[in-house]
Amino acid sequence: MDVSKVAEEMCRDEYFSYYLYKFLARKSLVSKSLREALEKAAEDEYKHYLFWRGIVGECSSKLLMLKALFYVVMFYLFGLTVLLKHLESKEGDATKIYKEVAGLRPDIKDVVEGITIDEERHESVFLASIDESRVRYIGSITLGISDALVELTGIYTGSLGAFENTLSAGLAGFLAGVAASISMGIASYAQAKNEGRTRPELAAFYTFLAYIAVALLLALPYFVISSLLVAFIVMLILAVAIMAYMTFYVAVLQSRSYLREFAEITLLIFGVSILLYIIGSTMGNVLGVKI
Repeated sequence: MDVSKVAEEMCRDEYFSYYLYKFLARKSLVSKSLREALEKAAEDEYKHYLFWRGIVGECSSKLLMLKALFYVVMFYLFGLTVLLKHLESKEGDATKIYKEVAGLRPDIKDVVEGITIDEERHESVFLASIDESRVRYIGSITLGISDALVELTGIYTGSLGAFENTLSAGLAGFLAGVAASISMGIASYAQAKNEGRTRPELAAFYTFLAYIAVALLLALPYFVISSLLVAFIVMLILAVAIMAYMTFYVAVLQSRSYLREFAEITLLIFGVSILLYIIGSTMGNVLGVKI
């Protein structure tokens, strides 16, 4: 291990963490307890940055601002919980490097061990201070989104063989989505109530909202595009984008492999879509029905 290169990288990371924590602490959506935790963490990170800067010299750069912009966008797209979980998973890797550095540089061992303790404390304090409704009801949201993707992409794929115009296909898919979202909301309520959860109505609401949002997004191309094939392709792109978003969200929260989760649900959705396309085409040809 090249300690000088590692120290320079740690210096940049500490400055970046300081900058980002200060930004997050100013957000109105952040609770008081979490704001205090972020401000304290920012102070710690700045001290860490000064320590590493004393060893390697100035290490901040404009690229760090671009990196910070990426994480700001991530904050608005995925929320604070996912952002902090993602950051702390990277800091978890950093603590391993710190321990190796402490073994190679006995002269700074005590300081590096102190930094390691600070990083581990940040993770536990952050996770204890976070309370986002969409995280507490992530199971209900995931249920609504995944069920909507499987059912509606299947319906729209089948529409290639059963429908002749986009409006008919869009209306069929959207009306099926509305009916299914109500059904899924009721089922989610009953399940949450049987499990003894304190707010089953919120579980139902999140499931319904997730389903109806997906139904609206997937139906949109069929209302604005006249070509059935083009509308289907755009719908499929939207479905994959929604899958990628939700899979990343859940993978970070539950510390799972993002690529594996994404591959599994993608194969499932495309498998169902192909099956329903065959059924739709066969029924359209056998019955001679084109809507």
